[in-house]
Amino acid sequence: MIFVDRSIPRGVATALKQVRDDVVWLEDLFPHHTTDEHWLSAAGTNGWLVITRDKKIRTRPGERRALTSQNVGAFCLTPKVNLTRWELLKLLVATLDEMERLFASTPRPFLYGITGTG
Repeated sequence: MIFVDRSIPRGVATALKQVRDDVVWLEDLFPHHTTDEHWLSAAGTNGWLVITRDKKIRTRPGERRALTSQNVGAFCLTPKVNLTRWELLKLLVATLDEMERLFASTPRPFLYGITGTG
């Protein structure tokens, strides 16, 4: 399953869900107030590919601990400028095949950065 964090707009996740049946947005599964540590633990336990824009996920102690202790495989979109929803969707579509390849072949835990150019 491809798990899209709420840092990615719902509309972008919904567009992906229109063409892929393995995409879920955070609030499809969890209440709005769910902590990052909680859903990261679930993602690791269930083996979900995580996509986020939260660049601080690697530096906050609780989130970093959840990433590593639960063997999460995650990708963080790290463009230098704010992208529109359309630009985010295009970036995801352009890089998702490579994310899935890396997710399948890279030992977890890992956190890859995806720049604005992919």
